[in-house]
Amino acid sequence: MSVPDQGDSISVPSRAALQQTVATRMALGKRFGVILCDIDRFRLINFSLGREFADRVLRQVAQVLRDILGPDATIGRWGGPEFLCVLDETSEVDGLVERLRQRIERLVILSKTSRIHITASFGVASFPEDGGGPTDLLNAVEAALYHAKSSGRNRAVRATIVQKRLLGMGAALEAALHEQRIVAAYQPIIDLQTGRVVAEEALARMRLPDGRMLAAEEFIEVSQHLQLTYKIDQSVIRATLERCMESLRDSAPLVHFVNISADLLRHPEALHDLLRLINTYCDTCRRQAEDHGTLVLELTERELFGDSQYARDMLMGFVDAGLQLALDDFGRGYSSFQYLADLPFSYMKLEGSLVGRIREPTVRAIIQGVQRIAEELKITTLAEGVETAETAAIIKDLGIDWAQGFLYGRASGRPSRADRRP
Repeated sequence: MSVPDQGDSISVPSRAALQQTVATRMALGKRFGVILCDIDRFRLINFSLGREFADRVLRQVAQVLRDILGPDATIGRWGGPEFLCVLDETSEVDGLVERLRQRIERLVILSKTSRIHITASFGVASFPEDGGGPTDLLNAVEAALYHAKSSGRNRAVRATIVQKRLLGMGAALEAALHEQRIVAAYQPIIDLQTGRVVAEEALARMRLPDGRMLAAEEFIEVSQHLQLTYKIDQSVIRATLERCMESLRDSAPLVHFVNISADLLRHPEALHDLLRLINTYCDTCRRQAEDHGTLVLELTERELFGDSQYARDMLMGFVDAGLQLALDDFGRGYSSFQYLADLPFSYMKLEGSLVGRIREPTVRAIIQGVQRIAEELKITTLAEGVETAETAAIIKDLGIDWAQGFLYGRASGRPSRADRRP
């Protein structure tokens, strides 16, 4: 279904007004539902096709929400490409959400050069089942949306399902932290010009009592809700420091990448403890090896949470200690270029879903432009999510420096530096 431009933006309530609507409905004591809708990959649309086209997409989705949910529903912008809908709870809510999903999936919005198809993900929650207060209910619907997006997008997830999962996984995570069963697995990073392993990224894993390993995506959402992510960061950084020490005798030590979260940046005492530990390790490295590996802290725009000055204050102690910074998932957020100006990044990691679309001329042009900027700033570029030889060949031709992905190896606890020959 091709939809023409609707003209001026649709007037919708603000986030604050929506929060007040939820509180007012709760005070009445009657059942109602909330739907949180997020346009999939909207930031890529905004980045590649421009703000004017992105605004058209927002208007079209807002119109679909109004058409399906009717005049009695309250619909407003929750933030970015997200819409929150408050409506009377009926047995038809799940059916309404599926109609929304299908209608948006059929939208075709015309740009100057192409026809753009979009999809959306949905979180669904109900009062009083999923939260007795406004904050609890809204947190529940946001968690449901997060689960819908992390499990593949273009789908709807009920908060009740997510909460049951969070309850069981939360207990497992707390036990794993207490018993030191949060460990690191390492994925190799390749120099595209030589074909050699030059670095590796440490990725969090949970070792279950029976020996099985869970990937981070299976427990990281729970850690965020329980505010335990900073403890996971601490465990993985300690493991990576140990690995750095083990590699001191290597003729060409690897660069070690490790992710840090916004949760860690919000715990200055944990950062100070890590900095003391890192200084101890780095002093040992300098005494034992002239050419020792570098530890690189990866941050995404989400981790910087819009306050680059605060992040700089928290991170410069690590930079002064000899660590480097990488801007992860470049191409996903709005303010990535601003952060390049505000923080001393040495590496730029191109977001995997963008790299996966490298055969598209528009995406290829975007990545080529990013590479030119990186060269001017003397920043090493690294493509994530490289899964085919064709993708590797294209990004190499564009001048991208390093790459990681399933083409080169999955993350494991075994050394990834065994074969460094081109």
